[in-house]
Amino acid sequence: MFDFSKREKSVLIFGITFIVLFFGFQLGISPVFEKRDTLKRILNEKQVALEEMVKLQQQFLVVSNNFDSKTHVLTNRKKDFSLFSFLDYQAQQSGVKENVAYMKPFTKKLEKSLYTLATVKVKLKEVYLKDLVDFLYHIESSKNGVTITSLSLSKAGKEKVKLDAVIETQTLMQKDKA
Repeated sequence: MFDFSKREKSVLIFGITFIVLFFGFQLGISPVFEKRDTLKRILNEKQVALEEMVKLQQQFLVVSNNFDSKTHVLTNRKKDFSLFSFLDYQAQQSGVKENVAYMKPFTKKLEKSLYTLATVKVKLKEVYLKDLVDFLYHIESSKNGVTITSLSLSKAGKEKVKLDAVIETQTLMQKDKA
């Protein structure tokens, strides 16, 4: 058939071996390494996603526990609780009742919730700092779930030793079952 010299046979065997090894590497070994790199990349992405899910789960548990404690506070307070009357009582206890310029209540219905958000804005005129701090302490330290959401202060009085304060408070109230 073909009559090749020894040198031509060696070159031909070398060429065929090279081609077989080259295509064997390209078709057999190289895809294995590429697949391994792809799997490592996917594994890293999944680990990052898992870490993010664990963080979100921890945040959810914190919020859930906080909500459970708020729910506990709301269910344990008096059934006839009113934010307006609560603040009026705290102003009287703190000695700032005569400094109350106005108290404006309003409520907001929360969608898909068993609660409404009750808010009262209180304006105090020419109150001493000690009395104001006492009033704020009574509000925040109560077991009624009332929080202060904003506080605005300005100097007042002739000697500028008194303060005018606008305090916004809020709490959740159970919706009336009617």
